[in-house]
Amino acid sequence: MDEESQFVYLKPLPCYEHEVPYHNFINGKTNVVVDRPPPQVVRDVRGQEKKFTLAANGFEFRQHTLPVVDWQKKSEIEEIYVKDVKNFVQKLVPEKVERCEMFDFRLDQSPLGVLEWLQREFGQEEATEMVNKYRVRVINIWRPLVDVVEDVPLVMCDAQTVKPSDLVHSAHVSDDYVRRNYLVKYNEDFRFYYLSKMTRNEICAFMVFDSSAVGEDSIRKAVPLCSQSIYISSDLTFCIGVGTPPHAAFRHTKHWSSDTQSTCRESIEVRLLVLSALSLTESPTAAN
Repeated sequence: MDEESQFVYLKPLPCYEHEVPYHNFINGKTNVVVDRPPPQVVRDVRGQEKKFTLAANGFEFRQHTLPVVDWQKKSEIEEIYVKDVKNFVQKLVPEKVERCEMFDFRLDQSPLGVLEWLQREFGQEEATEMVNKYRVRVINIWRPLVDVVEDVPLVMCDAQTVKPSDLVHSAHVSDDYVRRNYLVKYNEDFRFYYLSKMTRNEICAFMVFDSSAVGEDSIRKAVPLCSQSIYISSDLTFCIGVGTPPHAAFRHTKHWSSDTQSTCRESIEVRLLVLSALSLTESPTAAN
């Protein structure tokens, strides 16, 4: 069932042309001003799931049986569920996966944010080797933990309708480091989709970052710059990528459940760093 929903965007103020939108969680300050444009159509893909792919649209829905896990035990989540998701990703992408690691966060990441995470986690030398040797992707695997999602479903924006100019680098400042992500400006051309009545045996895989979409040369140039300033200068706008879909959630205009109160949505998402071989056109030696 198609519906309409009003989404919240970053207000396109002139100050953001020279000033990065930020949230400072140390002192509570922010310069983010939101925009609430008219409602937009959200289309139901139930019965048409195969029309959407990770490569073309930045997301896809798949059937995948949920393994038996005690969600109160972190060890079981890591040993059973995360392992299962890693095996699933091996089948999700067409290339041979050389390495697959779980990310340690859930926030949405800009390309620069991913590069900074690589440096923090693996060190500059290994991070540089990764981006020179591999196609680097971050893929999010999201699924509900309830039998059926009655309300507040996950909404994906078709990446084909998103332009680099729709995305604005932002900074989330905390005591230990700065998380980089995107805020999105309103565009009436955005196309939104969701899977109605999603079950625990269905997953949504979506792209968070793809070095081949950003451009391998741009990524290599950006790596040495990651540790310089906590705020992103206009010189780093080359690091804005394509192929990564904005996502949100919305409330149905009417609850679909026959009960007076629909079941609260519970979900889990695992974000994976996926490394695969560069194609000949992407390889640094190919241009020599």
